[in-house]
Amino acid sequence: MAIPRNLIDEINEKTDIVALVSPYVNLVKKGKNFMGQCPFHDDKSPSFSVSPEKHLAKCMACGEGGTPIVFYQKIKNVSFEQAALALAEPLGIKLNVVKKGEQDQVEHAIMKEANIFYEFYLHNSESGKIAIEYLTKRGLSIDEIKHFQIGLAPKEKDALFNILKNKSFNPDQMESAGLVKRREDGTYYDLMSYRITFPVHDPLGRVVGFSGRTLDNDQVKYLNTPETVIFHKGETLYHLSSVLREIRMSKKVILHEGFFDVIASYRAGIPYGVATMGTALTKKQAELIKQHTNHVIVAYDGDSAGQNATMKAIPLLQEAGLRVDILRLRDGLDPDDFVKKNGKEAYQALISESIDPVQFGYDYYKNGLDLTNANDINAFKKNVISLLRGKDNSIREIYLKKLSNDLGVSYDAVRPKPEIERIPRNDSKPQQAKRELPLKYFHAEKQLVIAMMKDPSASTRIDQALGTQLVADMDLFRLRTTLMHGYYKSYSTFDLETFKTMLDEDQITVLNDKVTSQIEWGGQFIFDEDAITRLLDVMSTITDTKAYKALLVEIKQEKEAYTQTTMVEKQKALKNKISKRQVNT
Repeated sequence: MAIPRNLIDEINEKTDIVALVSPYVNLVKKGKNFMGQCPFHDDKSPSFSVSPEKHLAKCMACGEGGTPIVFYQKIKNVSFEQAALALAEPLGIKLNVVKKGEQDQVEHAIMKEANIFYEFYLHNSESGKIAIEYLTKRGLSIDEIKHFQIGLAPKEKDALFNILKNKSFNPDQMESAGLVKRREDGTYYDLMSYRITFPVHDPLGRVVGFSGRTLDNDQVKYLNTPETVIFHKGETLYHLSSVLREIRMSKKVILHEGFFDVIASYRAGIPYGVATMGTALTKKQAELIKQHTNHVIVAYDGDSAGQNATMKAIPLLQEAGLRVDILRLRDGLDPDDFVKKNGKEAYQALISESIDPVQFGYDYYKNGLDLTNANDINAFKKNVISLLRGKDNSIREIYLKKLSNDLGVSYDAVRPKPEIERIPRNDSKPQQAKRELPLKYFHAEKQLVIAMMKDPSASTRIDQALGTQLVADMDLFRLRTTLMHGYYKSYSTFDLETFKTMLDEDQITVLNDKVTSQIEWGGQFIFDEDAITRLLDVMSTITDTKAYKALLVEIKQEKEAYTQTTMVEKQKALKNKISKRQVNT
């Protein structure tokens, strides 16, 4: 449901835009307005203007920003409706907007109260003194403790339950939020007991869950909020909502395993760190990172478990279209240990020296092997060849030479035989199968992809018309998918260089060979509605043509139990259908 215009205006007028922008921009008063460096681009001089009188916050250089709702939408990378809801709540403005998938707000309210209580208890109890002593020994300052909203769950088994009950929340709501559990006798107890609490936030900055670190040597070191209506561990990243500006400005994010590693990076002057919730990286978490940046540095622990987790994370991140680099931590150290041992300057230098996944994989497979042992040699060679499969020829040659040097053998001895390696290439034999269709389909599909880039307003219409069925060239289909479900999710206008950052090497080759090299790519060529319609009409016959081609193969190989007469009649009917549609086209 759309938000009424009068309520949008009320939210924008009543929001203190200076207070809204200040956490993201260092503002200096200039006459009636305020100025600061833009949070949306690498601003060398203050270009971001905030006008309390006009209720606007906008960059004079890049044009990003706008009203309070639009600014919040952009800075948090959320929808317009989510931004409006977030700003309306503290103003007491009720929006009767029920978004698809929007959960009951009572769980958010309960989690907010729980976080306030945990923080208060940490700073105002005897147990809290012990917890703060532990945190300071781990290297945290009071400012860092407050920045990360770290708290403490009391030893008493029902302390939080009673606090929330006194605030008129009922037990079912507390249990739904994942804060309490019910005993068989019907009484309730707190999920967290004598644990340091780390709150986890959603994209709007609302607390949706906790991770609690034991203080009394409990066998379960970290205890997480269970899956609830508002908390899904595999779809959440710790600290993400707090560092969106830093990620945007640095154009990268550092992915950690644990909370203390995120805090260590923050302390070392690297504020764009996030962490998984103590579990293996998921596809949705990789896609969540991709929404905010194209570059991730994996900074998992340097022990064998961390290195194994890194190898599993790399393909998920690459499949999401991210550039992946790896922080090389030696001697089993994690980032927290490294910062304590070597200092923040050494840590910053280590980040700048991050290595690529191929180099990491090569070292990973080599580690611990006896390269005088035949079994280890065979395993190492097999793993390296697998690692290099599908990589650029120059990269393959470099590492095959490295492999030959490490094994003390000739280059020819490690170079894989073609019949064994079978590395697929976009410009090799698979193209022959594509050419089974008439060239007109490939030409039409190319022009439609170009039209989608030249005219973003036409892209949705074209994409919906083509769908997943009207496809002649799988390379162009993949390019179209990235354009619609990656690029246009973040940008309203098309910029070639920005789009390229979302593509891997193979896709960039396709873009260069099949799109930007075409005559229609030239600035003078315009696709009007009639031209697009004609091209879509051409593509609309592709399913019949494919069926006709498949039928010819079927006749030849006699795969089905048709009589020859039935098959020929079916062939004629399809051929006539195609001919009629082509006449109209």
